[in-house]
Amino acid sequence: MKKLLIICFVLSLYGSVCFGEMKEQEWVLMNPVADVQIEQFKVAARIPDLKGKTIGLFWNGKSNGDVFLNEVADNLKAKFDGLKIVRIWEFKPETTTSYDTTMDTLKFIAQNADLIILAQAD
Repeated sequence: MKKLLIICFVLSLYGSVCFGEMKEQEWVLMNPVADVQIEQFKVAARIPDLKGKTIGLFWNGKSNGDVFLNEVADNLKAKFDGLKIVRIWEFKPETTTSYDTTMDTLKFIAQNADLIILAQAD
């Protein structure tokens, strides 16, 4: 009796599906891919000579990125006379983040170096 009662209950809930009494359905197909707008921009001019230039090193705080940048700095200083190295994370520690780099931070970095080298590492 219990089994029959359960079957009757299920059929009452889903009877329209089981017995073909389906209503017309309307579906809206959504594309999960966002529309991307690509802005064209002019690429920065290459610096022909690094002699006497200021190189900014930008580290986002990931492990060993600073180690890599320090090695790059040592190699560049050995190769180019009068080169000045600015470790951005020493002047402005709040720049050491991989999240939410603000426009003010980017302006600060751009204003304090002729060339920026960025490292991301793990």
